[in-house]
Order: sequence, then C-alpha cells, then structure tokens
Amino acid sequence: MKRIAFCYITPFHPNKGGIGRVTDTLTREFQKRGHEVFYLIFESGITIKHEFDYPAKLTYLPSKELLSEKNIKFYHKFLLDNKIDIIIDQGGNFAEYPLWLNVGSSKAKRISVIHTYDTGTYRNLWNLGVVPLRGPSMKDHLKRIARIVLYPRTRRNLYTRMTSSYRGMLELTDHVVALSDKFLPELTDICPGIEKKISFIGNPNPYTETQLEATRAEKKKHILFVGLFGAQKGEDKAALIWKKLFAKYPDWTFNMIGYGNTMRTDRIKQIVADIPNFKLLGFQNPLPYQQEASIACMTSPHEGWGMVLTEAMQCGAVPIAYDSFASASEIIQSGYNGELVTPFDEQEYITKLTKLIEDESYRNQLSENARISVNRFSVQAIADRWEDLFNKLLAPATE
Repeated sequence: MKRIAFCYITPFHPNKGGIGRVTDTLTREFQKRGHEVFYLIFESGITIKHEFDYPAKLTYLPSKELLSEKNIKFYHKFLLDNKIDIIIDQGGNFAEYPLWLNVGSSKAKRISVIHTYDTGTYRNLWNLGVVPLRGPSMKDHLKRIARIVLYPRTRRNLYTRMTSSYRGMLELTDHVVALSDKFLPELTDICPGIEKKISFIGNPNPYTETQLEATRAEKKKHILFVGLFGAQKGEDKAALIWKKLFAKYPDWTFNMIGYGNTMRTDRIKQIVADIPNFKLLGFQNPLPYQQEASIACMTSPHEGWGMVLTEAMQCGAVPIAYDSFASASEIIQSGYNGELVTPFDEQEYITKLTKLIEDESYRNQLSENARISVNRFSVQAIADRWEDLFNKLLAPATE
C-alpha cells in the first residue's frame, strides 16, 4: 500500500476541469488497489471550493501566502503525520511548485505532472493573443495594434518565464510525468536534462463500462463541442465553421456545451444568432450528449491532452481536431479513428467535417475504430504505469 498526496490549487471536482476529472478517476482506481489517497490544496486567488463528496480526505493549507512559515510547517507536519510516500503535484511547473517540492524531513518522493504546456502557448501566441481581437470596436482595434507592436517582447518574456519555471521545477523534483512522449522535443529544448527523469503517462479514460452501458444511446445527426470557453479552446472558431455549413445540413444539429465569461458567451450568441440548428447548452454533464453525438469537434490551438477527445471516442463520437498540440496525434490517427486538420486551416477543417457528415459508412468505421483504440488509455492500463513509477521511485537505492 502506498500513501499518496495529490496537491493543487483547487479541489479535484470531476466535472469542473480536466485535472479534476483525471485526479478523481485515478484516486478511485488507486483506492480499489489498496492505496490511501489524500488531497492537499493551496487556496489561491482562483480557488473555487466546490460542494462535492470527494473520494479522498480534503485538506486546505492554513495561509493564502504560498511560502509563509505557517504553510511550510503545516505541509511538513502533514507529510509526516500521514506518512506520505508519494507527492503528486498536479500543477507541474506552476507557481506553487516551490512549496510542494519542499518536503522537509519527509522521505516522500515528489512527482511533478505537466498537464498544461506553456510550450503550446509559446508556439501559438499569435493565434491566442492577437488573432482573437477581430471585433469591430475601436477598443479591439487599438488592443490589436498594441499587441502586434508588443508581440516580440511578449514572446521573449514568455520564453524567459517558461524556461525559468521548468528548470526550477526540474532541480527540485524527483520525477516528471508528461502526458505524451511527443512533447519531449519541446521539453528538452526549454529544459535540458529533463529527459533523465521523465516518464510519459497519458490521462485515463474517465468513463467506466457501467456508465457507458447505462447511458448508451442511438447515434443522432449531432455534432458536439465541449469546453471551457476561452482563447485556448477556440469555441468561436467552431461556431464560425458551423455558420458556413448549417444551411447545407438542416437535419444536423450542432450542440455546444461550455461556459465562460460573459464576453465569450456573448460572442458565441452573436455568431449563431441566425442559426436554427445550433444549441448553446451552457454547463452540462457531457456524457449523454457524447453518447448521442456522431461527431465531436475540437478547435483548440493547444491542449495538454484534450480529454474531451478520448471521452467522445469512448462513446463512439468521431473526433476532429487541429493537429496543433503534440498529444493530438497520440490520440487521433487521422483517417483511422478520427480526423486531424493542419493548424489552423479552416477550409481543410470544413472539408473533413463535410466528409464525416456526408459519408455515413466512413463515419461509422471511424466510430468503431475510435471505441477500440481508446481502450489503450483505460484507467487500469494507466494506473498500472503509475504503480510501476511508484515502485521505481520507492525502491531501495543500490550501490
């Protein structure tokens, strides 16, 4: 039995973000295998204390000042009192790592998990920071000019911050977990030496066979988008793509599940105001919609993993996404279990989406392949890899 502490800045609610869902799924599997799991949270300015019956004991640090003496003493005592063997920092190289990786006199091994890749932000900074400002207002126009002028400096500053945080984390941690080995070239470029203590473990499929059987439904002519609204998800790009297709396919419906700030939501409402077969559904449990959907659209400029892809594949919804982040090609083999699109070629996206809509035989074959291929990310297979890592880290040192 291992005693494992997951550390982060917000509780691990399975329906409030990918990290929450991943941690909840792993926790329940670890507990089935006899491990004891703890959640330790630093309450930052963006922490949301969700009402939820968490499967593991939830503890908050006493101070909102990250590296306060009170927090450090509390953390060290927590590790010793609970005899923690493994610390899993789900924030990876986030600003909190100097606390989580300082274990005091504890013998706990430290694992830093990289879920969010600054490398993706860096590569796609233009698409994330400049391109979205296309509004007709003078304010948007002036912002766009300012960001274009400042773009070189912004890019340099981001690179400096990124390399500093990765290298600082690497110096303190015992091991790093990345979601796909396809990220390795980017990581070694900004953090030399990381290859010496890194493993690659994808995120587990969140849905159990019981859940899938209980919600299984006949496929409908539905296209689905799921995501937390923001430039990193590109929900407006998905809406604009459907705006160019909806009239040609009146018997199809585009469902969008997601929420975000008022400005992002208003932008979507403006785009789809005259589209009768578009439904903006807000926050929902996506599973019933994924079970009915034939196609799952993603338009993110970058992701760490993109769990909505594997969720959709578990349900037989054919995924289509931009090949704009390293793990996209780990999940989707284009033309076999989904479609990958050259970043950010809207016309190619429309062409491939059109083929999925019109060619039912092709769509059904990809759907079946998606259901089968996604099993390699089963929670059992992923938990096995985590246990192998635990055993490796905790093995007695050899001379």
